[in-house]
Amino acid sequence: MSRYVIKFYKEGTIRYISHLDILRLFKRSFKRVNVRLQYSQGFNPHPKMSFAQPLSLGYFSSSEYLEFDTTNSYLTSDIKEKLNTILPEGIHILSCEELPVGGKTLAALTKAADYEIALPVMGFRRDIHGLVTKYMAQDQILIQKRQKKSGKDLEVDIKPMILELTGSVNDNNIMITTKLSAGSTANLSPEMILSTFCSFAEIPYDRAEVRIQRTEIYFDD
Repeated sequence: MSRYVIKFYKEGTIRYISHLDILRLFKRSFKRVNVRLQYSQGFNPHPKMSFAQPLSLGYFSSSEYLEFDTTNSYLTSDIKEKLNTILPEGIHILSCEELPVGGKTLAALTKAADYEIALPVMGFRRDIHGLVTKYMAQDQILIQKRQKKSGKDLEVDIKPMILELTGSVNDNNIMITTKLSAGSTANLSPEMILSTFCSFAEIPYDRAEVRIQRTEIYFDD
């Protein structure tokens, strides 16, 4: 058995395809290029492959990671080249690397992710750097989060999960660049930054016009 990870981008209309459907796409693609996936045991076997961090529907990404186990060993260059010949427009493999067999999953090692948020505005003349500084200077940045088990709303301070945050104005867009905690221990959606910052700065926006792109995922060593 061998273990690999591919890094790919996701853009265009295919960003509206869910991560479960993207998994199905890769499953069929591996079969087409004769890469034999390792399957789990039991009554309902499934291929051993998973995303480091599932991407929300509608987000762009220049840095997605999919790890998978195979029954045979392959050249990483062959996997990359063969997949790129058959994958649909909007998905392209950037790299393929072999991983140690039996190590922790990338999902377990994920610790942070970078995002770029483009918020359309017309004639914005305020000091965006000052607004970001004041936003981050708050003692707490609170949100209401619904608990799955109890169904109750719990007040959560997201400030510790905002690792970096900068803002600029470019071509009638407010550009928010941020690094957020990600993974199983702590995970913050860029939607929370968008809503809390715009509420704090009193900036109206239409969510349908906002572009959110994940630009990198970071892992523990």
